[in-house]
Amino acid sequence: MQPKYWAVLYFLVLLADLAVIAADVPYARFATKPLLMIMLGFFCWARTGGLHLRARNLIFAAIIFSWGGDVLLLFPENFVPGLLSFLTAHLLYTAFFLQARPRPHMGLPEIVTAAGVAVYAVLLVSFLAPHLGALKPAVMVYAVVISLMLLSALRAFGWQKGVTGRLCVAGAGLFVLSDSLLAIEKFHTAFAGSGMLVMLTYGLAQWMIVEGSARHMKSGRRV
Repeated sequence: MQPKYWAVLYFLVLLADLAVIAADVPYARFATKPLLMIMLGFFCWARTGGLHLRARNLIFAAIIFSWGGDVLLLFPENFVPGLLSFLTAHLLYTAFFLQARPRPHMGLPEIVTAAGVAVYAVLLVSFLAPHLGALKPAVMVYAVVISLMLLSALRAFGWQKGVTGRLCVAGAGLFVLSDSLLAIEKFHTAFAGSGMLVMLTYGLAQWMIVEGSARHMKSGRRV
């Protein structure tokens, strides 16, 4: 099946998951949430299956560990294993970005953005710290890893005008936002619409990173 059809199915599943959250039917998420990364995996294969690049396996592995995180987080008692699964996915995405050909140098916009990411991570952890309890070290490590994932995308692509770079950097940024909203919801305050916003930013982030990565690999650059 062509990639565009897998993309349509992916976004239909995302919409279904958002609808389930809005309707407050938690048990239905045992069907919609795990299916999301499965659709993304098929989309990724349709986009890159014919490529013989080792880095492609990093993207597939990141999708698999993201699926594991989605499934584990359906059970509140598995929060830490779910966190570790997503931590691994972030490390795999970071490895992919680090292998991508970097820009000759980071310009002022990229440097300002990088500094903003560092400040944001410190402020977020400081804001959540009084509520983290024994999970404080784990959340601090997670905050460092997701920040490095975004910074590695920024290093590889910068704010270049091409669609590829924008997809990867914006997707990494949305992933950081999604994880931040999830952390605020879990450890501080569950605000109205938080669940839908977490999944919307997460779903968009994953697709943008995978699509951007596929475009980069198909461009002929060795990664």
